[in-house]
Amino acid sequence: MRVFLRSYLLPWLLAVGFWLALWLLVPPKKNLSAVSLFVAFLLLVPFLLVALHFVGKTLESYGYSRKDIKRLPEIIEKTHGRLYLPKEVFNTVARALMFWGFFATAVIMTENPVKGILNGIAMFAKIFAFFILLISMVIWVLGFPFALYGLFTGSELNRDFLIELMRENLVFTAILIAVRLIALHSGYPVGDDPVGKLMVFGRKTVLVKSLLELSGLNFLYCLTALYLPEKSRKLTALVLTLIVMAQILLVWRMLAGKF
Repeated sequence: MRVFLRSYLLPWLLAVGFWLALWLLVPPKKNLSAVSLFVAFLLLVPFLLVALHFVGKTLESYGYSRKDIKRLPEIIEKTHGRLYLPKEVFNTVARALMFWGFFATAVIMTENPVKGILNGIAMFAKIFAFFILLISMVIWVLGFPFALYGLFTGSELNRDFLIELMRENLVFTAILIAVRLIALHSGYPVGDDPVGKLMVFGRKTVLVKSLLELSGLNFLYCLTALYLPEKSRKLTALVLTLIVMAQILLVWRMLAGKF
């Protein structure tokens, strides 16, 4: 238990303390109130619940069950320094605390906590919508080179990696579509606030269309890598190469248009 407390729980608590100190010490202080602080820490609950969900998935990948999350300190004590599991758990919770801090800061900086929550949602929605581009980059850097190597050496492609990419791409695409629909039908005016900037983003037809096309290419890449090798590995390599080239061309057009 000592290892868990010293190397895991304490850093997590220090991360929470860091955000609290930032809100107390860094201007603007005029927006800081007991209600805002309460709402900020209340928001910690859903972020931790999401983190625990992914911790449960991590445990399952190492042969445990989701119910074993109750024994998390004990499991970390036993596997510390011997498996990658403790590091994955630590990073999962740390990322949740980081995102919570950014989200809660949006609440703290807004006099109206409700508007602050909407600003936080708007900021993350815009970021996650652009993560479709991140999925493409992961394909270029990690997926495509290893896929070609596997296809020409006769080894199996990483199906878990491809399926996970498809799941994440689906989530980010759903967020993009939701942003588009809200921007078109909400009537919220554009502005310099996070929600207003999200409306600007959602109403950029060319940009949204390009991201949706990129999402489709991401799906096509994963589906091709999953099912086409059974028929022809050379054909799979050719199709994957064409998909990646199309992705790069599409992203180049997006960058040339400066979003």
